[in-house]
Amino acid sequence: MKITLCIKIYSKDNLEGLIYSKNYESSVVPSIGEKIKDSIFDVAKKVVDVTYNFQLSTVSIELESKEMREGALNGHVQEVAALHDWVLVE
Repeated sequence: MKITLCIKIYSKDNLEGLIYSKNYESSVVPSIGEKIKDSIFDVAKKVVDVTYNFQLSTVSIELESKEMREGALNGHVQEVAALHDWVLVE
């Protein structure tokens, strides 16, 4: 099944933030409350929502949001995300 992880990254000066996604193929689907570790996170992130689309055989996993320091959403965050295969959702 195709699994799409989604996370919102925001700061106090940009509360709207940025949303990133990353795709996986897996037969294991995490549940709300479980934690997911990825190379981009220093600590595992909690799953806050799971949405199944059985027609498309996909699952969307929303992770807890991450607050960054002010001004951190420019450039560097986007470069680091790309290095870890996270894509900015437009």
